[in-house]
Amino acid sequence: MAEVPFADYNQGFSSPHFKETHLQFRAKVRAFVESELKPFLSEWEEKGTYPPDIHKKAYDAGIYSAVWPKEYGGTPPEDFDAFHDFILIDELARCGAGGVVASAFFSFNIALPPVLAAGSDFLKNLVAKDVIEGRKIMALCVSEPYAGSDVANLRSTAE
Repeated sequence: MAEVPFADYNQGFSSPHFKETHLQFRAKVRAFVESELKPFLSEWEEKGTYPPDIHKKAYDAGIYSAVWPKEYGGTPPEDFDAFHDFILIDELARCGAGGVVASAFFSFNIALPPVLAAGSDFLKNLVAKDVIEGRKIMALCVSEPYAGSDVANLRSTAE
């Protein structure tokens, strides 16, 4: 529990939204942040990067793939719901390094859903498991020569 009053949600108050699985998940993510992120942030800031093995460490801790399907290696908490996702984001943010959190934990959140939603079984098996289990990284890459972030009206040529 936080030393700052009301800095934590559910400080001894009952909630219709938070069950025991939420509190256990919060403790798991918080422990990872305290032991594997916070002590190294200054070093990573100086280097301008984080160690690639952080993906696998987070996966092994059961937090890297909490929102992904078990069939592809996901590690969702028991009775996973949107509040678990909220807890993951909130607890990771406690490290105070948004760039590390976005790069290390959420870079594939925009690239993997289309593969899972529309990819063939071959593609899902080729890509998803390695990404979800922290062995590979994935990102959405687009080229937008005539547009800011308007991917829908993208015009591009390749020669």
